[in-house]
Amino acid sequence: MVSERDEREILDAVNLVAEAIAALGITITDREGRPLPGVSDESAVLALLQYYRQHLVRRGRMEDAVGLRDLARRIAELR
Repeated sequence: MVSERDEREILDAVNLVAEAIAALGITITDREGRPLPGVSDESAVLALLQYYRQHLVRRGRMEDAVGLRDLARRIAELR
């Protein structure tokens, strides 16, 4: 179970990453490359984590990818 403090820290981190995504002009797209309207901060961060995990797996860094999967699960549980 995640404590309230841990939950708050995760939400703060999600918000910071979402702000960075927006500042960098990164757009979350569907499989055809079309921007998805109304993507939440959590969804944007989860999409970016999924993309990065796939990159890590292609590089053979399975342990790092699993760690990020666990983080993604924690973020998804906060919804």
